[in-house]
Amino acid sequence: MIDILLSAIFPPKCPYCKTILSYGMSECAVCREQFPDYPRTEHIPSGEMCVSPFTYDSRVRQAIIDYKFHGRKFNSESFAKILAHTVDGVYGDADFETVTSVPLSKARQNERGYNQSELIAVKTAKILGKRYERLLVKTKNNREQHGLNAEERIKNVVGVYSVTNRQKIIGKSILIVDDVITTGYTLSECCCTLKKGGAAKVLCAAVAAGGQSHLENKL
Repeated sequence: MIDILLSAIFPPKCPYCKTILSYGMSECAVCREQFPDYPRTEHIPSGEMCVSPFTYDSRVRQAIIDYKFHGRKFNSESFAKILAHTVDGVYGDADFETVTSVPLSKARQNERGYNQSELIAVKTAKILGKRYERLLVKTKNNREQHGLNAEERIKNVVGVYSVTNRQKIIGKSILIVDDVITTGYTLSECCCTLKKGGAAKVLCAAVAAGGQSHLENKL
């Protein structure tokens, strides 16, 4: 009842075109029809594959920027639904037991108020019927990756993460979620940390992938 009242007073808007939505909708029907038919697949430096429903451009890019920097947490509803659909379509037969996310530093999370990757990962896990666990922690306040060249990006993430509890990782197959993948060095470092902690297999997924794709992204 409270959710319905809040929606009436502060109606949610489509993350991609800002159209006012009816209660229970996560994006408008017009934008949903324009979602790409095929996901992006990228092999990150550590060897894992990362799947993404979107390319990081146009309205998707703005929707993610609004989500990360302008407090539009509602956008995570749409991101999680399409990401869960993509994960199920690509990794459907893979038996991963746990979903986790790329962590933020305490300072950055306090500044933003939430970890954007974790919020998406929690909702994605719920849709997929999987357990969410915080398996990684960021132990160093490194520089932000954007604006760095390739060599600087590699060095910038080395030794930045550590596992929270090895007993929750040893022998497990894990899906790690991020919001955007560009060079893949951040996800690679997270994957390496999880595997050093004893994970049997790590799968990766992100809402959007940077760079050009051979597949058309309509949004």
